[in-house]
Amino acid sequence: MARQPEINEVLNSLSKEELICIIAQVAEQDEMFKNGLLVKYVKGDHSQQIESCKKLMDSIVKKYVGREGFIPYRETYGFAMDMLGLLENTNGAKDDSMALEIALLVLEEGVAAFQYADDSDGDIGMLVEETLEQIREIADSLNQQDASARERFFNRLLTISKSEIFQGWEDYRIALFHICTEFADVENLREQLKASIESQIAANANNDYRKYADEALLKLLFQIMQNYGSKEEAERFMQEHLHFTFFREWAIEQSMKSRNYRRAIELAEAGESQDGRLPGLISKWKAARYEAYKKLSLKQEQRGLAKELLLGGDYAYYHDLESLFEGDKEEFYRNLIAELKEANNWRAREVYLKLISDKNDLEEMMVYVRANPSAIEEYASRLSADYREEIQQIYSNHIYSTADASSNRKEYQRVCAMLKRYKKIVGKANQSEIIIQLKTQYNRRPAFLDELSKIK
Repeated sequence: MARQPEINEVLNSLSKEELICIIAQVAEQDEMFKNGLLVKYVKGDHSQQIESCKKLMDSIVKKYVGREGFIPYRETYGFAMDMLGLLENTNGAKDDSMALEIALLVLEEGVAAFQYADDSDGDIGMLVEETLEQIREIADSLNQQDASARERFFNRLLTISKSEIFQGWEDYRIALFHICTEFADVENLREQLKASIESQIAANANNDYRKYADEALLKLLFQIMQNYGSKEEAERFMQEHLHFTFFREWAIEQSMKSRNYRRAIELAEAGESQDGRLPGLISKWKAARYEAYKKLSLKQEQRGLAKELLLGGDYAYYHDLESLFEGDKEEFYRNLIAELKEANNWRAREVYLKLISDKNDLEEMMVYVRANPSAIEEYASRLSADYREEIQQIYSNHIYSTADASSNRKEYQRVCAMLKRYKKIVGKANQSEIIIQLKTQYNRRPAFLDELSKIK
């Protein structure tokens, strides 16, 4: 049988006119292919190349959205890759301004795509982040001596940052502002950027949902002040915005560095009062206050706060608290165990379990397992030597109750996996006894019987 010729062999055998005819036919049938050729090979002026990119981008969108006007989950990755392909075609652009314009086209369409694509896997987000990264790289590559080119680049970024397309996607607007800080060494550009950031903050006024965005914008202003303003100006700005987490953290860190521990304590306490409804922040400010107490050797204050933090779920403070206790360590441990159990919340319970595990307190582990039989598998191996009969009874009862609640093959497999672990604790004979009982009790569940028969 003759060998089928490869496509390259066929194409190489054709004349130039025949190849042109084939390409023209394919381009006529595939708009995306045609526009891709125009982008890659047509060397027109700036506006013509931008227009070709727009057409290619439109054809990419058209290819994926379909009649419903929406890109389904299974197609989103392909869409993002094709859009990135368009971006990659501009990497070799000799003109930085053209490379920027094409990247901005992709950026705007990428953000718009959140409204017409299923981004469950984050492919659209990846596209937008990659595009922003390319814009950063173009900005970094600009000739620092070419002031006019830098100014044009800056103005274009600042203009696009005001686009309505970023409404609801403030992180991307802020990312553009962040790139603009690369040009803040020029005073008039710096003032324009500050004015734009301040305008955006003003636009967010009275909107609690924009607090995160405001904090990020204020951080940019603070960065500019630190780099180009006076120390006094930056300090004043920081003091005015202590109600934002970043600035309070920064102020505490500076106080600690300068050994002004009393000031750090004041800042932390004010944060606790301010953020009373936010447990995560409360813990952060308490931890900062604790470090300041430690530096000042305020042992009584340390003990009280370490205990608060420990009972609040932060196990890291146990060893500090133990070392600060001056009486009998066993008495201290038993009293703490009692307090953790009495606290009756999940954070205290986690500390309790971590503590009895680290101390290898078998008696307390057994108390816990009696009250929580479902925890038997976690503790059986450690408890079986001292509480063999009781562990065997709790374990077997747990297996029976789990089997009783099972109704499909996956759940039956879970029971069988438990039986295999049970064997390691109490032996083959006891395992066999349960298997026989389960086969008798559930003889009308073929799937369960099948899984039980596989146990070796």
